[in-house]
Amino acid sequence: MSQEVSACAAPPPSQRVFQEAVRRGNTKELQSLLQNMTNCEFNVNSFGPEGQTALHQSVIDGNLELVKLLVKFGADIRLANR
Repeated sequence: MSQEVSACAAPPPSQRVFQEAVRRGNTKELQSLLQNMTNCEFNVNSFGPEGQTALHQSVIDGNLELVKLLVKFGADIRLANR
């Protein structure tokens, strides 16, 4: 009997790393993070402790560059905050 090995078998790093990168507003840092993480490691549409996604936070902060970057990496523009 063969066993399938999931590409996501390793435990994912904390979403906090992703959310903190957004809060810092550093486009280069976030781009590097997004390019080097797999779908197993984070969800670009996850909600932070205040009930907002990274995209919401970037809009609130007025950071158009982060908004563009997050949308490029799959941020859902239709999600409402919680």
